[in-house]
Formats: sequence, C-alpha cells, structure tokens
Amino acid sequence: MSSIKYTLDSIEDGYAIFLKYPDEEEHVIIAMSEIDKEIQEGDRVMIEEVADTYHIEILKEETSEKKKEIKSLMDRLRNKK
Repeated sequence: MSSIKYTLDSIEDGYAIFLKYPDEEEHVIIAMSEIDKEIQEGDRVMIEEVADTYHIEILKEETSEKKKEIKSLMDRLRNKK
C-alpha cells in the first residue's frame, strides 16, 4: 500500500480516527496501542500499511499551517461581535 495523507479527527475509547485528506469521506481507525508516536487531534499525517502494521509520519509543517489557519478563522469569528 502506498502512503496516504490523513488528518487525526479524534481519539475515542483507545482508538485514533483518521479522516482521509482532503475530502474526509473515508476513514481509518487504528488502536492507540499500535501507534508509537505522540499524536493529537488535528495532526496531519501520512499513513502506510506495511505487513499488517501502520507506519505513521506526522507532517509537522502542514499541521502547524492548518492550526494557524484555524486560529485565524476563530479570531475573526470572535471579533465579529
């Protein structure tokens, strides 16, 4: 399987739910016990399945840019009052 880009949507009951980027119509659910990195909601990652295990690479620059965009949007919404 080739690497596919996802966004970590949520962590629920010990499972990470990743939405396929950019359309977010498909998802992958991975047990947190199978993830050897510290991840948090909103992280953009590349996931590759190799021999029934997942290799996850956190895309730090993309995650940072997306969080800046979200913060900017939230600030604009707050200032509309």
